[in-house]
Amino acid sequence: MKVKIFSSPDSRILENQVNQWLDDNSWIKVLNITQSTGSATVLSIWYDEPNVPILG
Repeated sequence: MKVKIFSSPDSRILENQVNQWLDDNSWIKVLNITQSTGSATVLSIWYDEPNVPILG
């Protein structure tokens, strides 16, 4: 399991960053999402990558 953490004081910027990362990594399996809010919003996305051999 891996985690990707995003943080921004502006929720619109945070939303754009998260959506872009999810679009760029559509092959991952999201397991859990947590959010913490203070002076900035922190969003943690816990995910697994598929176990596939590297082709080359």
